[in-house]
Parts: sequence; C-alpha cells; structure tokens
Amino acid sequence: MGEERNWALAAYGLFLIAPASSGITALIGVILAHVRLDTARGGFYESHYRNLILVFWVWFSVAFLAAAFAFAGLAGVALGLLRSWPSPGLMLYHGTLTLGLVFLGVVVTCFWYYWRLIRGFIRLLDDKPY
Repeated sequence: MGEERNWALAAYGLFLIAPASSGITALIGVILAHVRLDTARGGFYESHYRNLILVFWVWFSVAFLAAAFAFAGLAGVALGLLRSWPSPGLMLYHGTLTLGLVFLGVVVTCFWYYWRLIRGFIRLLDDKPY
C-alpha cells in the first residue's frame, strides 16, 4: 500500500502545481488518477482518486465556460463601444458585468479547487479517505 500512497501523493502534487504549468500537470494528474483508480478500488485511496477526477472535470468545465463568457463579455464591450461611438455611455454595462461575474466565478472556483486539494492531501498524509 505504500506504493499506492506515493502515486496518490504524486497526483495531488501534480494538481497543486497545475496553475503554474498552465494546467498540463493537472492533465497528467487526472490521467494518473484514472489509471490508478482500478488498482485502488475498495480501499481508501479510491476516494482520493475520485476526488482528483472530480476536481479536474469541474475545473475544466469552469475554465471552458469562463473562456466562453469572457469572449462574450469582451464582444459585448467591443460592440457597445462601436454602437455608442463617439460618446460611450451605458452601453458598456452589460459587457463589463459579464466580465465581472466571470472573474468572480473563477475566483470562487479557485478557492474550491485548492480547498479540495489541500484537504485531500492532508487527509492522505493522515492515511484517511477523502
């Protein structure tokens, strides 16, 4: 079981450094979690791998939606500027509101991301299931 613990610790480590590596290490970590999930079935390491898989897919979904909404918000700002030119007015409101909500959603997801990872990492160090 010591080997399985090392694999799980490596996966958590890959996830924790993922924002600094543009998410590439999270992709490697989730592949590792998927590969090791069958080996860990029935043990408490299974809950850690399931946690990592959940964190990856939620983060991936939020990043995809944030990119789509940010694009829509920027397009709204650009169109608002074009429509209200030469005197910009309240036309920018909807685009900037969209960008602000996207930013708030990403910040909340970042807190959730690190909460799940740090909590799981500590529980793994204490030899407890997630």
